[in-house]
Amino acid sequence: MEKTKEQRRKEREIIKTHYDKYKALIVGLKEKDAGKTSLALALLAYLREEGFNACALKPRAGNSVWYDYDVVHEALSQGRLYGKDAKLLSSASAYSSVSTTKIEEFINPIHRLWAEPSRVNPISQIPYFILDRVSLWYKEGVKNLVIENEAQSGEYNDANFRKLRANASTIYHVRDLDTLNKITEKYYSHAVELVYKRMLEQHEYVVIESYSDIALPWNGLDDLDIVIGVKPGQMLTYEPKKYLAAVQLTTPTYSQEEISTARIVDLIKPLKVVNVPPFRSEELLQALKEKIPLLL
Repeated sequence: MEKTKEQRRKEREIIKTHYDKYKALIVGLKEKDAGKTSLALALLAYLREEGFNACALKPRAGNSVWYDYDVVHEALSQGRLYGKDAKLLSSASAYSSVSTTKIEEFINPIHRLWAEPSRVNPISQIPYFILDRVSLWYKEGVKNLVIENEAQSGEYNDANFRKLRANASTIYHVRDLDTLNKITEKYYSHAVELVYKRMLEQHEYVVIESYSDIALPWNGLDDLDIVIGVKPGQMLTYEPKKYLAAVQLTTPTYSQEEISTARIVDLIKPLKVVNVPPFRSEELLQALKEKIPLLL
């Protein structure tokens, strides 16, 4: 049923009363196809229709050179690297004062291009990826780093890959896990923090989408207004302070281990549970958008 202007006004006042800079975290309660991006798109659409300046942040993403080649080719032909989700989230987000030709890199500062099969090299212990693109958004401009897995990147040296390398500010070659971990520790969280700080300066609301079934997309995220877990058939909200405390409790000291949502939601009860029946693709966004007020 269509909402009245008065209902919309009241909803907006409720949100504004409770939040200054609204920070929502969406996490997957299963590893693949949980529905995170669909929910993020619905939340962005709802907030923007209510007149709010909302932007998505997908700190880390990845795709396959084999299964996602259409968007991989599209990006590489421009000397860039991004995925389908970053394109969708960019289109759904409010304008940011960054280069419009690199909006996907702002929404998604870290992107990994996987080889096939996606496994771990038994000798080097490096994941089976081709390269990472890491975008550092400084005030004076963006610097794109390319981190290449030497065991894989030699096989990918056509004109499009050369365009990506030519656009990189710095290229790192890794051949062992220790080197990869040092580069990751130095740049990856820093890249996310640079974007996140800028988003909070420019937007009223930031919708953060984690990756896979990882409970926290980066370690520096320590202040949230809502946490929404999603899986086929259900959306669940969690009290953010309890959720973050559970992540901290579960994470080993001085460890880079990524904690799954399964380990966290076993420790805390959801505040709300909203059931979601299956919808046709063309109905999904509107159907999820109508359920957003039940979550907030």
